[in-house]
Amino acid sequence: MDTKLRNISCSGRAKLVAMIIVWLGFLGTMGSCLFLLQNHDIASSSSYTEDYSFRSNFATLVHNVVEYHVLLKSEDHIKNSGEDGQTAADNLQRLHRIENKLPAMVNFIYYVRNTETGETSTNLGLETADPVRFIQKQPARAFLNGWTSDASIPLFGNIEDMMAGRPYEVYAAVVEPLQAGDMFYDSYLDYTRTKARTDAATILAIIAFVLMAAAFVYLIYITVRREPEGEGATPRPTWMYADVHTVLVLIAAVLSLSIAIGTSPGLSNALTIVALAVVLSLDIFIGLTYVLSMARQIRDRSIFTNTLLYKLGSALRAFLRLAFRGKGFKLWILPLLLGYGFANGLLFVLFREFYHLNEPSLFIFLLLIVFNAGVVYFVARSLVALPQIMEAVKEISAGNLDYPLDSTSIPVNFAAFAEDIRSLQGGLQKAVAQAVKGERMKTDLITNVSHDLKTPLTSIINYVDLLQKEQLENKAAAEYVNILEEKSARLKQLIEDLVEASKASSGNLAVTGEKVDLHELMMQACGEYEEKIQQAELDLHIQTAAETVVICADGKHMWRIAENLLSNVGKYSLPHSRVYIDIASDNGYGSFTIKNISAFPLNISPEQLTERFVRGDESRSTEGSGLGLSIAQSLTGLQGGKFQLDIDGDLFKVTVAIPLWAEE
Repeated sequence: MDTKLRNISCSGRAKLVAMIIVWLGFLGTMGSCLFLLQNHDIASSSSYTEDYSFRSNFATLVHNVVEYHVLLKSEDHIKNSGEDGQTAADNLQRLHRIENKLPAMVNFIYYVRNTETGETSTNLGLETADPVRFIQKQPARAFLNGWTSDASIPLFGNIEDMMAGRPYEVYAAVVEPLQAGDMFYDSYLDYTRTKARTDAATILAIIAFVLMAAAFVYLIYITVRREPEGEGATPRPTWMYADVHTVLVLIAAVLSLSIAIGTSPGLSNALTIVALAVVLSLDIFIGLTYVLSMARQIRDRSIFTNTLLYKLGSALRAFLRLAFRGKGFKLWILPLLLGYGFANGLLFVLFREFYHLNEPSLFIFLLLIVFNAGVVYFVARSLVALPQIMEAVKEISAGNLDYPLDSTSIPVNFAAFAEDIRSLQGGLQKAVAQAVKGERMKTDLITNVSHDLKTPLTSIINYVDLLQKEQLENKAAAEYVNILEEKSARLKQLIEDLVEASKASSGNLAVTGEKVDLHELMMQACGEYEEKIQQAELDLHIQTAAETVVICADGKHMWRIAENLLSNVGKYSLPHSRVYIDIASDNGYGSFTIKNISAFPLNISPEQLTERFVRGDESRSTEGSGLGLSIAQSLTGLQGGKFQLDIDGDLFKVTVAIPLWAEE
């Protein structure tokens, strides 16, 4: 127990540390990225000459040199240029400003030459023998004349216009190494310091991001993993619905983004930076809590069920099911109809009131259409589900107890009805299963008992046979032996019939489909039973629609069917009556029908007569076992045939139909 508590405590501290690392890593990453974004020119440059500040200063000074030496030249030149007074005054002011600016540049050099007069102007000392060559050796340089421009740094302004048509060549450059005393040197120092900071910020951003990502992955892992002892535990409830949590997080993100955009111009202010850091810290904790909560719900597979919309929908669904269940449906249908009529009337009134206003009237009209379309959809869905329920009832009543009826796809107003049908279907399936189980147990019992009776019965028959071979002087004893022989033979036949009936009803008999001539089969069976039929004083008539009726059946089983039925004819027919046998083929079946007059009143239904041990002779004075018709019916079913009994008064009629032989 102590170990478990220590593990939980350590896990909690590790989680807290990981959250702090994520927070610090996020602030470090965002702060570094913001610094790199503000100094992206320096961060992306390889030397200070690529810095925007350096390029701007250099281009401005080149423009000043061209303007001063090519365009303005001197005060006398401006005064004699013929410009109006204001323009001349502006040019003079501009001339004096450039005169004061250029000499202050320690690292900027230039050389201007008039190609017509050979006059030159430069700020290089006399010790420079070849100014042009010296300037061309510098990395930051520029050359201009009236036709071409060659500069290592892009220039801007109207320099080309000032140079056009004038016989001047201008050379300018920044001398390296730089010396202290002008803006180029100051810019170089700022660039060097900022460059070092951008490199450090890049490394800091990478390290902070890696740490943040690792801590975040760790938090996700410990959130979604399951402890071995908690596999079957109930998921921990969340403190807020997922959809509500999502909306609140989105609102916080929008507010934070607005604050960040509003404070971005003042990022140089320390107070603004602190305020932005506080906002981002709140954002990271809110977002981290949200992500971990979503991960936990995904792990527990409750992210959909733990939403306010789902809860409201479930509550509404449960309310509607309760309202429409049983008598509740009758009670709630009237308020629903009244509510539907009231809603339509209200929408029509609003549409009429705002008819003169385009936008409100259009909105109310669309709302009216959507509302009625929803009602029509609900009613149509209910009516579509009704035939499905009726079809299920029809199939179940026809005996198809496995017919699928998915109550989840049934609308709420018929859901209770569908559930009742499914319950009824389940009850019928249970009843049928129990009946089949009982029938199987009864069949197994008959089979086992029959097999157990065979052994002593065989001994009895053998001893009776031995007694018959003995010379019995007592006539009564000999008569008793004959009776024993007769009764044991009948008992043996009864047991064999029991076993055969059991096998036939359970489907354990093999069926070999072969080509059988039904007419020939019945003629042979009648020939076999001709003597018994004559002893029963019966007149047999055989009628056939065709001389050859070929069926697909098992010859041995067909012979057994014919034998059982003709045996019944001999046992139960009224003496001095006629027996008719009709052989025909119709609708893909070959059939024979036996009709005879019963010697005993048939106060029984055809269904009962085919049950085992049921006989038409209620006095049970005949030698029948009551299994013949049951065996014949089971054997007919095994061969895919039809067995039908009809009783009309004392008229007994049985029809056996077997599928015809299909010629290939």
